[in-house]
Amino acid sequence: MVVSEDIDEPADILMIKDFNNVKKQLKKKVKKGTGLELSVNPARKMDGGSVGKWFGNLNDLYALCHSSRCQFILSSGATSEYEMISGPCLDAILKTVGIEPQVHWRSLEKWLEGKLLGNVAYAKKAI
Repeated sequence: MVVSEDIDEPADILMIKDFNNVKKQLKKKVKKGTGLELSVNPARKMDGGSVGKWFGNLNDLYALCHSSRCQFILSSGATSEYEMISGPCLDAILKTVGIEPQVHWRSLEKWLEGKLLGNVAYAKKAI
C-alpha cells in the first residue's frame, strides 16, 4: 500500500497533518476508497485550545470521509513503543466526537482487507 502526505500524489492512504490547510484540496482531489489518516501523536504536545481544534478537525475529517466514501483512519502516530496508545484510549477519542468505535473498527477492517486482497490478486496475476 502506498502512504503519502502529498495530496497530489496517488496513494492508498493520505496522512493528514493539518486538516485546515488541505480541506479544500481534499474535497476536490480525493478519490473514493482512499484512506485519510489523522494521527493522535501531534495532539500530545498541544495546549487545551489547540486540542479542541484538533478534535474539531477530527470530526470534520470523519464527516468528509463519510460524504466522499473514503476511509477514516485514526492512528496513534507512534514512532516508538513508548508513544503507542491503547485501544480503549483510541475508543474514547472516537466516542468524544460521536463515532461508535465498534462500527469504526469494523469499517476499517473491511476496508483494509479489501485493499490487501486487491494487492494479492494483482500480485498473483503478475506471476
